[in-house]
Amino acid sequence: MEEAAVQANIHEWIESRQFGRVKAVLTEMDVHDVTDLLRDLHDARELGVAFRMLPTDRAAEVLSELEPDRREELLATLSSSQVSDILNEMPPDDRTELLEELPGSVAQRLMNQLTGEQRTVAMNLLAYPEDSIGRLMTPEYVAVRKHWTVDRVLRQIRRMAGRRETIYVVYVVDNDWKLQDDLDLEDVVRAEPEQEVSELMDEQCSWLVATDDQETAVEAFKKYDALALPVVDGKGILVGIVTFDDVMDVQEEESTEDMQRMAGLVPLEESYLSASFGQMLKKRLPWLGVLLVMETLAVIVLKGFEQMLAMLAMFMPLINATAGNTGNQVASLMIRGFAVAEITPRDWWRVLLRELLRGVCMGAILAGIAGGIVTMFHESPAVALAVGLAMLASVALANMIGAMLPFLFRRVGVDPAVTSGPFIACLMDVGSILIFFSIAGGVLRLVK
Repeated sequence: MEEAAVQANIHEWIESRQFGRVKAVLTEMDVHDVTDLLRDLHDARELGVAFRMLPTDRAAEVLSELEPDRREELLATLSSSQVSDILNEMPPDDRTELLEELPGSVAQRLMNQLTGEQRTVAMNLLAYPEDSIGRLMTPEYVAVRKHWTVDRVLRQIRRMAGRRETIYVVYVVDNDWKLQDDLDLEDVVRAEPEQEVSELMDEQCSWLVATDDQETAVEAFKKYDALALPVVDGKGILVGIVTFDDVMDVQEEESTEDMQRMAGLVPLEESYLSASFGQMLKKRLPWLGVLLVMETLAVIVLKGFEQMLAMLAMFMPLINATAGNTGNQVASLMIRGFAVAEITPRDWWRVLLRELLRGVCMGAILAGIAGGIVTMFHESPAVALAVGLAMLASVALANMIGAMLPFLFRRVGVDPAVTSGPFIACLMDVGSILIFFSIAGGVLRLVK
């Protein structure tokens, strides 16, 4: 049955207590379709009933895919035994993500419901620093020794396939569990059964370090185009693996965070609809307050040019908006360049030279356009000249500021995304006003 049809009928089935029908339909659906269906159920009772209809293994998969607020809502509807079964069934990396997003008391209560082995795994993963690769990895992988034959490796893969995150990459370790190499499943399958693992090794293995930031994993997966990468500790001992799907989740979170910062928001930990009225105010007001205080500098600058204000005020938006847009354009290019490793902090001087020339060139062209616009509204050539010169200087300055601020913020350890959007617009409001009235004052004095 189509998902849309299930969505339309599930309320009726639950109300009429046709639970067998609900269970049969949900069991036949793809896990991802079930997840989408549960996301759209806004009634907590219906959400709980539908979720309890799922087999334990599918419920664990669905819970891993849902947003944090939906997870808490579901867990509250389940009995202790149901929660225990689902948590013990969940992949360790997904379970770690769930536990670290829950309030401490709730997370501890859930930890107590894990079996001895799974509790140890969960505690080990949670012991790594927040946002580290250790929190992202899973200890479920296939490990072999280099003196094993291919036949023995295949038997090991078959034996462990149902209990491992992925079998498409096999990891070679020594007796101390230090990482030696990794093998693609394709290479193992194509090899002769009597060949030893050492004959297949090329010792070109790439790895991640458990204590490094999760963004390092995103960059590594882009660089090596990998399905999975091994994770080692400070001594080179294999402690887990990170898979592509987990890195995609991190990339999505980082992109969302950057977009929110670029809009002048403190990043949200929950979805928009889940955030309370007070939480949303706390996220939005701080930056708005900072930007408002910064804009008072523009008022101070304008106060110094009160005599010219009446004549020139109508042309201020031309310069302010263009300068702000210019700065945002180049800042977005720099932030994207840092994100995909196209630009490094060492490239600042190359960017400086490039954007200095581009800023002057764009400023000159836009100055000509602005001067023409001014002549349509004002008969004085001096005003048109002042606006044109101010446009040239403001665009050149905005281009330099927008290009260099991300490098400065990166150097001091601040996310470059905060330099874009409202921050640059506010900065250029003050700068372009100062430039405009200073140039206009000089030009008008010369023509008197």
